[in-house]
Amino acid sequence: MTKYFALLFVVLIFCPKAFADDARCKAPPYGMSDHDFKLFVELFGHIITPARMLPAVCNVKFAGADRSGLYNLGFTDRDIDSKSVGTLASDMVVAMKKLADKVQ
Repeated sequence: MTKYFALLFVVLIFCPKAFADDARCKAPPYGMSDHDFKLFVELFGHIITPARMLPAVCNVKFAGADRSGLYNLGFTDRDIDSKSVGTLASDMVVAMKKLADKVQ
């Protein structure tokens, strides 16, 4: 299951479209508060690699990166625009887990 989860993550998040990185997305806390970043790492750091996921989510939210991966998980523009990076990333982990469970 871990292999499927990792493959799904790579396919959904790292699309080859070009966009300009937002400065907030280049280093921790990736557009989040320090507290929220630490909490995210504590909660999900054993499941995913925050230094890979959070910059991608941050750039989707702030820098115009391709949103199709999030759309495929059921997120809308309103979800992406209204939620914080931490909440969006947390919801993504949950959505990917649900999707991986369906695939099994």
